[in-house]
Amino acid sequence: MRRLRRTFLSVCVLVLLSYGLIDDLRTQSRLHGREVSLTSTNSVQATTTRLFEETQQLLAATTQQRNADESELDQLSARLAADQQRLGQAKQGLALANLNKATLNSCLAGVTQAVGDLQASNQQAAIGAISAVAGPCESLEGSSPGGPVYPFDFPDPDVIYAGGEYFAYGTNAAGGNIQIIESANLSSWTTVGNALPKLAVWASPGATWAPGVFKLKGTYLLYYAAFDGRQECVSVAKAPRPEGPFVDSTAAPLECQASMGGSIDPSPYTDASGNPFLTWKSNGGSGRPATIWAQALSGSGTSFAPGSVPSVLLQPSQAWEGSVVEAPDMWLDDGTYYLFYSGNNWETSSYAEGLAVCQGPIGPCSKPLGNALYGWQPNFAGPGGGSVFTDASGNPWVAFHAWLPGAIGYPNARLLFVRQLNLSSGLPQVGAPG
Repeated sequence: MRRLRRTFLSVCVLVLLSYGLIDDLRTQSRLHGREVSLTSTNSVQATTTRLFEETQQLLAATTQQRNADESELDQLSARLAADQQRLGQAKQGLALANLNKATLNSCLAGVTQAVGDLQASNQQAAIGAISAVAGPCESLEGSSPGGPVYPFDFPDPDVIYAGGEYFAYGTNAAGGNIQIIESANLSSWTTVGNALPKLAVWASPGATWAPGVFKLKGTYLLYYAAFDGRQECVSVAKAPRPEGPFVDSTAAPLECQASMGGSIDPSPYTDASGNPFLTWKSNGGSGRPATIWAQALSGSGTSFAPGSVPSVLLQPSQAWEGSVVEAPDMWLDDGTYYLFYSGNNWETSSYAEGLAVCQGPIGPCSKPLGNALYGWQPNFAGPGGGSVFTDASGNPWVAFHAWLPGAIGYPNARLLFVRQLNLSSGLPQVGAPG
């Protein structure tokens, strides 16, 4: 009997242990399930957080792009609004000599249309409106000898002769990121449009300046300055034709010089052997002066030559420069390198064009004049951004921008002027209008 009782008790203990084990297994199973659920929840939360952060970054980038676009639109509208105001004032003063009311109305209507197109974010329509009235507007502003040859804002011009036509490229305005106009005779210009419809991926819109163009090994290269979000930098775009469109496929700028205030005003040229070079300006600041540099380019022109380093060509040293030298343009004539450059405050009538003579394509350079090569004149003020080129007969000319007297400073237009160069005195002299 006792043995039976012990057996029974043993069986009961085993049953209880079994139930406990089963319950423990169930508990562990439930805990494991909760752990799996928690892990899944954490994974979903991490994915959601990542997507949220990516959305925030995309929103920030979109907002930055929108702000940049709005800033560009504001700048373009301000320039055209200034033209519109100026023409409106002229319309009210119909006593001006030889003023053709119908021509003025036509010009004013086109500018007004362009302003409206820009406000509607339709830049192509604005370009079309400007192009359609360039002739009437030019006849009003350039009717006197020595007047501007293009009636709209066209800063920092660079002119080349190609295929029987003259092409001029200018800083961004209503005509696009890089404006381009065309002429057969240097006196009448038509709007082509935007030479650089799309900027490099690193460049901010609404801030593209000072183009310089030349042809190298069958390809047209356009060098220009752009803002990378931190400072001004130099880049390069390519096209098979002078009228473009130019394409900038660079992943990074060609030159920035962040420690020197950024880089701007690029201008390409070749030496006596046809080797390509680039000159540009560093802005200076933080104790560093504004400086004009030069460096050899690679055979393709899209990078600097291996082993080359930037060489200093010029720094401010004369009173008329006002501590500023910029907008360099190197011109080789009969074995002599002439460096044209601008000095002083660009937004004043004191801005002017200077001249240096260089011993080679990367200097050294000296200033043979104690003052500017040319400055304020009765029909323009603050000339600068000079670009030297030769016409179909090989004669040298210089293109530059300037304010009209009485309309100096932003948002007034800097208009395009052209003058012949004269070398009879041994150094280049700016002659009378062509």
